[in-house]
Amino acid sequence: MTAASSVSEYGLERVPGDDIQLRIKRFQQRLAALDLDGALLLQNIDIYYFSGTLQRAMLFIPVSGTPLLMVTKSLSRASDESPLENILPLSGRKALLPLLTDHGYGSLKRVGLELDVLPAAQYIGLGQQFAQAEFIDISPTIRQLRMIKSAYEVKQIRRATTVVDTDYREIGKLIREGMPEIEVDGLLASLARRQGHMGTMRMRGWNQEMPTAHVLVGETGTGLSCCETPVNGIGITPAMPQGAGFGRVVRNQPIYIDHGVAINGYHSDQTRTLVMGKLDATLARAHACSRDILKHLESVIRPGITAESLFETARQMAAESGLADHFMGHGEGQVRFLGHGIGLEIDELPVMAPRFNLPLEENMVFALEPKFIFPGLGTVGIEDDYRVTADGVERLTLTEQEILYI
Repeated sequence: MTAASSVSEYGLERVPGDDIQLRIKRFQQRLAALDLDGALLLQNIDIYYFSGTLQRAMLFIPVSGTPLLMVTKSLSRASDESPLENILPLSGRKALLPLLTDHGYGSLKRVGLELDVLPAAQYIGLGQQFAQAEFIDISPTIRQLRMIKSAYEVKQIRRATTVVDTDYREIGKLIREGMPEIEVDGLLASLARRQGHMGTMRMRGWNQEMPTAHVLVGETGTGLSCCETPVNGIGITPAMPQGAGFGRVVRNQPIYIDHGVAINGYHSDQTRTLVMGKLDATLARAHACSRDILKHLESVIRPGITAESLFETARQMAAESGLADHFMGHGEGQVRFLGHGIGLEIDELPVMAPRFNLPLEENMVFALEPKFIFPGLGTVGIEDDYRVTADGVERLTLTEQEILYI
């Protein structure tokens, strides 16, 4: 690792070199346990996690020794942003094997690849170049490593939660009766960008996309669509069939806002229910159940409890309130999860879902989002971000867990 200041040539905050070094060390320990010669990473966020730069590149991490960051574009910027020692130009994919060979890695036998995201054409091409190698899916290992956040990562998520809280406090002052959902969405985006939001939300899931906000008023919040979330919305086009649409703010109808931002790559994801006037009694009761679920889970979460058990507890509480048919969706749109990890991507591990029985560990960070959907009425719910501590859990999001009246 090379010594570097915390700020790049372009005035951007670098990932600390100590963080990069520790991530690589832990990864190499996993590679050794899996009897791999190394891992070749091509997915941009995984490369960023282990190198500190998102420039177009391939990253080879050997089971021992110094990683090779092989850059197609931009070499100068990658060299400025990354603390890695071996940052090399790569003229094209055909130059990959010769470059590895020059550095003593020409006879690899067992190599990790990110098989959950690697395009088939690239997989086939790598197989032709490395005819002697056996490829092993290294994605589960990387995702498990990324579950545990460093102090630097938690700091970035805290910064993101501050932005989201400011946005919720400000948007209530700007919403007007009759305002289209897409205008509220645009105002949120503007508020977030002025505070440093990257302008995009990253997802690892195949064919999954996430806008900065889902702003849904009344019945439009019950629309079904493709996204693996309990609430989708209709959107403004079949080309983006989710999120804010042409629905308008109406008095006494819920304004459901699921809003996320990313600061220095790290996400916060938060949902609040707003209303201009008075909320329907059924929706108000369901919202109170969302709050009660979160309050109860906040009291029981600690290292060792399983993600699966959190989902089951929330499901039981919803059922006991007579709301099972509306919990986390309705009809074919009902999903079987309560929350998800957050970090460099919005859909990280752990997942609070059946059969995800991995015990929670200190410094896992995730969102919990108990929500209720009522066809003909609308959608209500709360989503907050949490960090597992040594003896409990810390809520990172800051906005009050109540209906926000405007």
